[in-house]
Amino acid sequence: MSGKIAHNQLGYITNMPKTAVFIGAADSFRIVDIRTGRTVFSGIPGAPVQDEASNDTVSVIDFSTFNLEGDYYIKVGRNKSHLFTISREPYKGLLKGLLKSFYYNRCGTALDKRYAGEYERGLCHSELVPLFENPSVKLDVSGGWHDSGGYGRYSVCTSITLGHLLYAYSLFPESFSFSTGIPGGKERQPDVLTECRTGLDWLLKMQARDGGVHHKVSPMKYTPMVMPENDPSRQYVFPVSHQATACFCAVTALASRIYKPFDETYSKKLFQASVNAWIWLTNEPVFKPFENPPTFEKSLAGDFYDDNINDDIFWAVCELYETTGEEAFHGKLRELAERVDATNFCNRDNGGFGAMCYLLGSRPRDELIEQHLQVQLRMKADSLYSLSKKSGYGTAKSPDDYPVGSNMYAMTDSMTLILAYKIFDCRDYIETAYEQLGYILGKNPMGVCYVTGFGGEPVMHPYHRPSEADEVNDPVPGMLVCGPNNHLQDDFTIWNIPKEAPPAKCYYDISHSVSTNESTIYCNSAAVFVTSCFEDFGRKESEKNKKG
Repeated sequence: MSGKIAHNQLGYITNMPKTAVFIGAADSFRIVDIRTGRTVFSGIPGAPVQDEASNDTVSVIDFSTFNLEGDYYIKVGRNKSHLFTISREPYKGLLKGLLKSFYYNRCGTALDKRYAGEYERGLCHSELVPLFENPSVKLDVSGGWHDSGGYGRYSVCTSITLGHLLYAYSLFPESFSFSTGIPGGKERQPDVLTECRTGLDWLLKMQARDGGVHHKVSPMKYTPMVMPENDPSRQYVFPVSHQATACFCAVTALASRIYKPFDETYSKKLFQASVNAWIWLTNEPVFKPFENPPTFEKSLAGDFYDDNINDDIFWAVCELYETTGEEAFHGKLRELAERVDATNFCNRDNGGFGAMCYLLGSRPRDELIEQHLQVQLRMKADSLYSLSKKSGYGTAKSPDDYPVGSNMYAMTDSMTLILAYKIFDCRDYIETAYEQLGYILGKNPMGVCYVTGFGGEPVMHPYHRPSEADEVNDPVPGMLVCGPNNHLQDDFTIWNIPKEAPPAKCYYDISHSVSTNESTIYCNSAAVFVTSCFEDFGRKESEKNKKG
């Protein structure tokens, strides 16, 4: 890897920091215009530093003061980087691709060539599915998205995914003015909300008559590496769970507010479903974590064991308080606030959604709760900023922070930083989040763009059944893979990655590496949130500079 240049392979926003990394020592660097072949900027890299997570000696290339829009590459001696762009909105294509990937992962439907192109496929998983605890009862639970590399669908994961997407639209609506070319759109309704209805409509099918929500639909064992329409596995609807019901309650309340201007009838349906879920939760106060039956084959996706319901309930009551303004929900919120880590946006830890709702919402706030949430937020943001400054690559991770889904955490941590920026208006936070976007797009020790179909060196072999089983050379585009994982949790990495390998390099671009190269909907949705933020930020920064 010595001599390689790692950088954001999509590009940089005008008037934002622009850094790359040269692996090794260097005396100088040049920025070259690809159109003319001329050097348009030159400088001296920083002194070599040791990056602990990768064991690389790196020199930081900083060309932040260069703001001329165009297409370029970096030259260090004879070493040449991938191409990149500088513009006020360099991520528009990426945002469109990340969002379109949800269409490619739709379940219970055929993908028409008019919309899917070479990734067209047949109808899948449309049959009635038996209840696991009573197979004589069968339900229509068609729809939704295939959660990850396999064909399971999980209520908690879908709710978290929708939380990312709906808040992305709520906070940065102008970033979603494009068309992705998907079916089912309505007049005036942006494509992001059209796609979100895929997840919401499926969740509504997962709600039982008493208001509880079934945990998931999945087979008992891993599915063969086949196209979804050829899946021979028998799927089951698994029992109602507290986690699924609480996350459902939260996201349907959130969605009811967002869809109201577009479809009032649908908005009311979502709100009633949220209330019904809340009634079930109040009638079932004894929390029981969901656990798979002993005969279930352990999965790496969808079944994160969660023995703490407080964050899920906190998110739900925050959304219900914002939706209704009822003091009863505010009271429950007060009761939970000090027992929740309100800085995360993940499957197992999702209290950040509640904090986002409460701190940015329109309802009256309790000053003590507000201060408590802000202190948590500031401490987490400061910690991430400090980690980024210590890293040679600007990565906001400690060397021991590369578990399964490390790329997802890079994006959800960026969400925390973005919320902190909105609350405290601290430039350090938004710039640290920007570095994490650069990390997944190529400024990392592997020199890989972790999003399929994008960048000069993209992931080519994700653990994603349709991408492996179809006859198309390139994988389905727009999917963020899980990234480095030094816990070595699949047979391929156990045998092929040495135990002493640096954490940030415990990655293989091969479909056999389930624990490092799987794509998931909640990785993608977090990346949609972050990318939409910087599309919005770049546009506003440009407008601000024009006025100035």
